[in-house]
Amino acid sequence: MRALYFSTVFRYAPNDKAGELVKLDWDNKRIINKVFVGPKTMTIEDPNPRGNSRGGRGVVIVDGKVIVASYCELQVYDLELNHLYNITHPLMAGLHEIYTVNNHLLWLASTTLDCALLFDLNTEEVVQSIWPREMPSFQSHWNLKPLEIDKNADNRLKFIGMSEGKNPNHIHLNALATWNNDVYGLINRFGAIVNLTKGSILVEDKALWGCHNLRFLDDGTVFFNDTRNQGVSVFDKQGKFIKRINLLPFHPVGKKVNNYKKVASARKLLENLGLLKQATVMPFYVRGLDVVGDLLFVGMSPAAILCINWQSEKLIDTFDYSSDSRIAIHGLKVFN
Repeated sequence: MRALYFSTVFRYAPNDKAGELVKLDWDNKRIINKVFVGPKTMTIEDPNPRGNSRGGRGVVIVDGKVIVASYCELQVYDLELNHLYNITHPLMAGLHEIYTVNNHLLWLASTTLDCALLFDLNTEEVVQSIWPREMPSFQSHWNLKPLEIDKNADNRLKFIGMSEGKNPNHIHLNALATWNNDVYGLINRFGAIVNLTKGSILVEDKALWGCHNLRFLDDGTVFFNDTRNQGVSVFDKQGKFIKRINLLPFHPVGKKVNNYKKVASARKLLENLGLLKQATVMPFYVRGLDVVGDLLFVGMSPAAILCINWQSEKLIDTFDYSSDSRIAIHGLKVFN
């Protein structure tokens, strides 16, 4: 059986129903188990009804355990999704994607703090941290200022009520990966892949603003989600564009996207005026990504997963989990 583990975020839902971790028998499209994912180590009063502290984030499998990120912690389960324990740390604020280095080291994207954390599961300590906003090359290129933060303090709740999007220095570092011994990060705000080890930029394109997830193949081919434009972008190891896979034709929800975009401005105005209490969430919001050989697995909203041959760009299979656009896939990991 090919198992697929994925996490969800349920926007505008109550905190105790705002996301799940799901184990799916992909071959038979059968749900094996599912559990609620929300902060377990602390109580969070979150004024943001959308994402922020809600739901599950990145998913990895390490040493026979499934690890899913929540806003301020790592939740550890066995392969059948029986909860084992939780791990938290003062710098785990706004965790997004997580990346496996080996059976005890993980790279964590602490998005609220715009930092990358190398975390040791055995000692439950951060053994390395990278702060892109403090790196001269990125400061110069994007006119950035460092985050004002006491790195030795508990920062998990310090920024919970703040709007990161209004801070001109926030880069929204939301995914990490390693290739050829270097650490790479995905800069959501600028649509960029950066080499955090060398302080250089591999890819930057304003059209890719709002990007999510990051996957390298052994040869350096890199994939990431063009989230807001419903696609997956593929570049080579030198940052040269290879292709963009348009996902809209692969699911019926794709037909609704253009209509949504036409009235999105009106909806936003009504929301700002307080005349629309619960905004309509954009359909086909692309998040969650894994690559297995020629197969690309990618998530979307309403919560569904597409399996595509990325070489031929042919749809292989789909799985629909929900028909509600407020429920989106976030993390995704295939396990054979």
